[in-house]
Amino acid sequence: MKCVNCSGEAQQVDSELDGIEINCPSCGHFGVSASVLRQRSGRTFDVEKTRVFLHNERDINPGRVPVIDSENVIWE
Repeated sequence: MKCVNCSGEAQQVDSELDGIEINCPSCGHFGVSASVLRQRSGRTFDVEKTRVFLHNERDINPGRVPVIDSENVIWE
């Protein structure tokens, strides 16, 4: 599959999240809520700002998978 952030090759991870969980070599392991996936419809994430957000979330909450949701999504 393609990473929803950078469009690079990624793997979808089994998850109980209402959405999807992805493991991308460039963006790392993260989730995207179903509501953001519905809102996407032709829109793209700001790749670099989203990577910074994901990195910061991992620093703040080690051991937890960061999730992009409607409150923190960064559209291009």
